[in-house]
Amino acid sequence: MKAFLTAIALSGAFALASGTPSVAALEQGDGQKYDKGSTVTLQGCVVAAEKKDTYVLTNVREWPASTTDQGKFGKRYYWLDKAGKDMKAHLGHTIQITGKITDVSKSEMEWKVGENGVGMNVEIEGPGRDVITPAANAAVNPATVANKDDIKITLLKLKVDEIKMTSSTCSTTM
Repeated sequence: MKAFLTAIALSGAFALASGTPSVAALEQGDGQKYDKGSTVTLQGCVVAAEKKDTYVLTNVREWPASTTDQGKFGKRYYWLDKAGKDMKAHLGHTIQITGKITDVSKSEMEWKVGENGVGMNVEIEGPGRDVITPAANAAVNPATVANKDDIKITLLKLKVDEIKMTSSTCSTTM
């Protein structure tokens, strides 16, 4: 198995468009749109993770918009099938990614003490290679987690069809 799965898109803000159907109707749609074979578009900022040639996409927005960041097994995260060189070229940029979900699986994030004992990181367990990043990049606030046990997540593997830079800088307000 190739270990080229080196980027993870971390769930972030979720928007509700005005004039949308009821929340119940949206929740039914959410369940199906995150199944294997579904197409999703993500937008976010590419930042380097702790290990060489690993990257995370922060401040993520999904299209179609979602009512929640929860998946079947916990908070929803995307594992991208792009090699490090593809993401490295977009370091510090806001990008838009379109692709198909190839797998939906149960996974977890583990707490790790930051480099030199400073801060908290999370290690996201992925296929073939784990990604370590500061907890803030993973939209996890250590102060709000009752205990430091593993955090159960839903990992959606995404076969990337297209990457498009939307801004040469990152912004927290997209």
